Amino acid sequence: MVALTGCALLPFVEFRANRIVSGEPESVLAAGIAGWVLVAFVVLALVGAVAPERARGPLLLAAGAGSGLALLWALGVAAVRLQEGAPAIARVSIGPGAWLAGLGALVVWFAGTRATGSVRVRRIAGAVALLGVAAVLMWGGLAELSIAREYAVQSRRFWGLVRQHLVLAGSGVGFGVLIGIPLGVLASRNRVVREVGLGVVSVIQTIPSMAMLGLLIAPLSALGLTAIGTTPAVIALTLYALLPVMRNTFVGLAGVDPGVIDAGRGMGMGRLQLLVRVEAPLALPLVIEGVRAAAVLVIGIAAVTAFIGAGGLGILVFQGWGQQADDLTLLGAIPMVVLAVLADVSMRGLRRLVVSPGIEEGAVS
Repeated sequence: MVALTGCALLPFVEFRANRIVSGEPESVLAAGIAGWVLVAFVVLALVGAVAPERARGPLLLAAGAGSGLALLWALGVAAVRLQEGAPAIARVSIGPGAWLAGLGALVVWFAGTRATGSVRVRRIAGAVALLGVAAVLMWGGLAELSIAREYAVQSRRFWGLVRQHLVLAGSGVGFGVLIGIPLGVLASRNRVVREVGLGVVSVIQTIPSMAMLGLLIAPLSALGLTAIGTTPAVIALTLYALLPVMRNTFVGLAGVDPGVIDAGRGMGMGRLQLLVRVEAPLALPLVIEGVRAAAVLVIGIAAVTAFIGAGGLGILVFQGWGQQADDLTLLGAIPMVVLAVLADVSMRGLRRLVVSPGIEEGAVS
């Protein structure tokens, strides 16, 4: 229904005389036959949702992949058709209808993966979808979209900004882990550290990011350090990463069954051995979840550090706002979303890799 609403009721693309003026809305029919193919796959998704259980999974997989590919194809066709005979400065931007259709395609795809019991079918569908996406990206006319033109202009520095963003976020999470995990361990052992430490990092989490960067100016200046650039950015990101890491470490250790600890003591284990061989493995699922939450949080907050000259994708976002160029803003925002999703998926994969099934089942229950 989300995809159908996007296709039927909202502008699919917007034709702009240049990159900053308001656009003229165009429906999905601007894509011609590609638009009708998209609508057909959306209807197939509705059919799959009410199909018998045996056919539901394959139908939803086909509809999700097909509607996603048809969406990209329709965007490219619409961009090419609307650009014909238009001035070179004219732009075709992705409309809200296309964004909703894309969201609907993702929902259908994930519903199909859950409804399909065969791993082989899921892998084949994923491989076909990836090949289709690659083909559409190469030959589907997507280079005519406004966001692709913004990328062409910014391509020389785009990947440098991505690298800066990764360094900022990775440094913040890394230092947050190095500080937060030991603090979480101490909090599980000492009431004062628990009350003071968790209270302080909780207060830090409530401070707006811009205010945090401002508050760091005085102490950094007093220490003779620069209050502009990478140093205050990494410090601020580290402070924001502390709460999820420290709290989850504490909760994971505090949740270990006392009977298990007593059994370890009965085997002659000391406090360090109990921590390393018993408590840490049992608390590991929650610790990884804390790191995952910190990574997703810090990737978003890192955009704000562009205001103090730290670089990153926030530069594109704020330049787009300043120039009223929506597609330039999206050029910075979309990669941040992708990085956050990749961080989330990577940490979930790490959890499945390093946590034993028995411990994982206990953590879930």
